[in-house]
Amino acid sequence: MAAAVFDHGGQPAWALTVTGVETRFRAERRPELGALLLREAHALGRTLSTGGSARR
Repeated sequence: MAAAVFDHGGQPAWALTVTGVETRFRAERRPELGALLLREAHALGRTLSTGGSARR
């Protein structure tokens, strides 16, 4: 699973991915994992576009 991370101009510049063993990516869990991945990709993009540190 992957989600684009956008730069300050709104262009896709990086990707954030989640990988793991197949049994951890069951069909019923994919929507939850996808939502979490998108949330974090957007947060990372906002942090990077404001010049802040990506570390938490």
